[in-house]
Amino acid sequence: MVENLTFRIGSICIGLVGSKDWQYSGQERFQQFLSADPPQASYSIQISPIPIEPLKRPLFETGRGWRLYADQDRRIIWTQSTSRNPFLVGSFTSDFQSGEIFTTESNLDKDKYTFPLDFPIGELVIINLLGNGYGIMVHSCGVIDGDSGIVFAGYGSAGKSTTSRLWNNLDGVKVLNDDHNILRKINGQFRVFGTPWHGQGGIARPDDAPIKKIFILKHAPDNRAELLPPARAAAELLVRTFAPLWNASAMAFTLQFLDELCHAVPCYELGFVPDHSVVEYVRCLPSA
Repeated sequence: MVENLTFRIGSICIGLVGSKDWQYSGQERFQQFLSADPPQASYSIQISPIPIEPLKRPLFETGRGWRLYADQDRRIIWTQSTSRNPFLVGSFTSDFQSGEIFTTESNLDKDKYTFPLDFPIGELVIINLLGNGYGIMVHSCGVIDGDSGIVFAGYGSAGKSTTSRLWNNLDGVKVLNDDHNILRKINGQFRVFGTPWHGQGGIARPDDAPIKKIFILKHAPDNRAELLPPARAAAELLVRTFAPLWNASAMAFTLQFLDELCHAVPCYELGFVPDHSVVEYVRCLPSA
């Protein structure tokens, strides 16, 4: 029997079509993102036969477990780990609106398969869809404070997990995600959305809010913020964005999006100490 699942991530509805008999490892954190809305992009799930890796040179290679190939009008994502080569394979149309995702048995849960939208396939699908004119995904901690969205962007070890711990469980606050958040412009308003792909903090919520402030995180001996000019802010955010570097038109959109965002929303470089004093410090800074 066929099972249709739709997940709403960054207000983009992604449909998966597979067998109702298949059980997946890692699906639990996606449950909050389930939606009854019709999918905007849809992928069929397959378990065999797993495609053969293309022999041609990859369109893009990270050296960290996945490669992207161009095969005429198809885009092939090949993933591998130290124990499995491959564990997920995706074959998509060039716009990523449709395709097939091939999954294999999970190393973690007996008699289950790796969830098709798990890392890295799910992230790469959403990055490519966002590049079609929807928005961007940023390496960041996303927070809703009251009705205001705040984005704390940073590299690994910059303080995103610490920031999520400081804000989590405060009255009137929701931490969206401690590592991956989506930024979009909808009806003229820039908004931040949580995603399922969390970091060490394990926080992943589907909520969203209008973006009022953006911060570039760094460690410092005290709390200090510098308002960045839009051009510098866009450059700082770009290097913390999961950018579709393999797609020229998507990159052009990404650059334009960042330019508009940084002219509309104040962006600060934030040095902070890891205690709750930074929360009130951030709240007192001017917002959009």
